[in-house]
Amino acid sequence: MPTSMDSPAEGTTSSSPSSSPTSHTSNSPATPITPMTPMSQLPDPFTLNKKQQQQQQQPAMASSSPLPSLAAAASGPQKGVRLPQNIAHRGFRAKFPENSMAAFRGALESSAVALETDVHLTKDKVVVLSHDATLKRCFGRAEKIADCEWSFIEPLRTTKDPNVPMARLTDLLAFLSEPGRENVWVLLDIKRDDDPEELVTRMAETILAAPGDWSQRIVLGCWEAKYMRHCQDKLPGFPIAYIGISLSYSYELLKYDCVSYFNLLQGILVGPRGARFIREAHAKGRAIFVWTVNSEEWMDWSIHKGLEGVITDDPSKFADIRKRWEQDDGDGDKDEGSDDQPSEATPLRRPVAKAPRTAHPPNTKTVTGFFIRRWTKLYMIIGLLRLLEQVVTGIMRAKYGSSSKRIRAALER
Repeated sequence: MPTSMDSPAEGTTSSSPSSSPTSHTSNSPATPITPMTPMSQLPDPFTLNKKQQQQQQQPAMASSSPLPSLAAAASGPQKGVRLPQNIAHRGFRAKFPENSMAAFRGALESSAVALETDVHLTKDKVVVLSHDATLKRCFGRAEKIADCEWSFIEPLRTTKDPNVPMARLTDLLAFLSEPGRENVWVLLDIKRDDDPEELVTRMAETILAAPGDWSQRIVLGCWEAKYMRHCQDKLPGFPIAYIGISLSYSYELLKYDCVSYFNLLQGILVGPRGARFIREAHAKGRAIFVWTVNSEEWMDWSIHKGLEGVITDDPSKFADIRKRWEQDDGDGDKDEGSDDQPSEATPLRRPVAKAPRTAHPPNTKTVTGFFIRRWTKLYMIIGLLRLLEQVVTGIMRAKYGSSSKRIRAALER
């Protein structure tokens, strides 16, 4: 994920499902900010239990309805406890070259239900999947992606084994269009190194050229207002996520019904202020994803907090954590008839999960010196992140004005 601290943000609507993405052109005038689509019409990744998911995936149950939404990716114990979705950060980054087709394939084989990836533009306007603006870290070349044509990049191979080529957005969409992957959804982290309108326009051309309705399978992740506005104009009906590492901006955006999802650095949600944000976001019907969560302790923490998605470099590890929660919850006391009755909870208003008997911290049943040292180290890292957040927020406030002033100017113009 990017490391910029306090970017001004502007929300957009998740347009009504009746809006057809294919009828929109890049020359349309800017769409004004309007109230967010009711939560009942938004992609809902939180309401299916296992039995419902299995039924939906059976070919015999196929219907003429649109492609499966994010809801089809969710699974949890039949008792009604909803666990965060397993979202693979740049694919299975812990094992494969990041943002490669091998990483995406490996992630899905390791029980991920969603993929997070990053987009950039080449010189000849091909949308490629890369976190960095240059080829240096992954391909060993100093050139900027924006200065290279696709014909130059295509034969390059990653320095990490297995040596694989860079993937394009069209490659990923073709991969996800194959049978058996209909329920996988994607979070696109839109990088800020390219011209906003040009990048989003090329993304829209690529997405709309792919067969099917992707508005229920792609979430557009934006750090800045100008990208959100272009997403609204070029891809109406697609849900938008605010990506950030500043609670100041996140709290301010809660005042506006324009962002469907919050995709936040996990560390900024630790503590009373973060806990309050989680409560307020859920009360307003917003979903929260956290990144990048690789330690078992913070994976357990994310489940305890009732978050909707965990973005991790190691989806296999988080799949094991989820299984442990499911097993421990299944071994506990069950309500009569709970196996046969799906939860009646509405989106984002879920029953609070009981902590499984062996959870948090994992593999630790007594308070040992190792346990104390481990958590001291983890919370020291959180303290440093929060200090950095406050420093950068203060600098941004002194230079550009308060968060509320900047967001109000962006959303209410």
